[in-house]
Amino acid sequence: MPVVLFALLSLQLPVPVEASDLAIRLSPDRVKQGGVSILSIEWQAPIRALHVWAGGRQIAAPAWTDRSRVAMLIGVDLEHAPGPVEVRAEAVDARGRSLKGQRTLRVLDARYPLQHLTVPRPFVELDPTTLERVHREKAVLDHVWETARPERLWREPFQIPLEGAGPGWGFGVRRIINGEPRSPHTGTDFPASEGTPVLAANAGVVALVADQFFSGTSVVLDHGFGLYTMYFHLQESLVREGQHVDRAEPIARVGSTGRATGPHLHWGARLHGTRIDPQELLRISALD
Repeated sequence: MPVVLFALLSLQLPVPVEASDLAIRLSPDRVKQGGVSILSIEWQAPIRALHVWAGGRQIAAPAWTDRSRVAMLIGVDLEHAPGPVEVRAEAVDARGRSLKGQRTLRVLDARYPLQHLTVPRPFVELDPTTLERVHREKAVLDHVWETARPERLWREPFQIPLEGAGPGWGFGVRRIINGEPRSPHTGTDFPASEGTPVLAANAGVVALVADQFFSGTSVVLDHGFGLYTMYFHLQESLVREGQHVDRAEPIARVGSTGRATGPHLHWGARLHGTRIDPQELLRISALD
């Protein structure tokens, strides 16, 4: 799984530029595991090629026709090791000269809490048929995360997907179940009454509506540039795959389907497959 991944955005940030180099900026330059930063790149002379790397992994560059800057969302996976990540960019200008820029993104230990749980064995030990279903459903979601729509579909700030809800809880919690380590919790949970309307966190296209073993009735929204939000344990979906939705549009109702102990909304986010805290999206302002 890639550790640092990008969604391309249009963003106007004042960055000082040297004629022979790329001016790049990380905002912020220190993020916790599961966090998000914005990388902006600016240049003066027209360029004919642009390449970006993060942590040694090359990322496809955005189109830059008639522009002198681009910006990208960087998502840090919730299990990425704390420490420095090198972020660099290289370009070639119209004269064939090489332009370079580099910054360091420091990943901080989020110190997510640890839970010890004891549950009946059938709850965690799946029979072969169920296990096959779980693997099949995971493959479907993995395919979704690998697909990056080339355009950004949202313009307004992200919002919590429940009207009047306070901060959610649970992202990154590590669980020891019956003495065995399990995968960390990859979403934020909001308690709510059965049937409460679930709202789109921002504009996008419905990428998936499915009934899955663990997440129950599920809706996934594609916001473009590899950024997705997901809504799990729903009572019912109010949308269909391929449908365009607006920010705050009702897309489902809160339920307790799948492996849930009571009605609540599980809200998650992926950035090119990177597991990020969806509440990190709330601090990203409108960009146009």
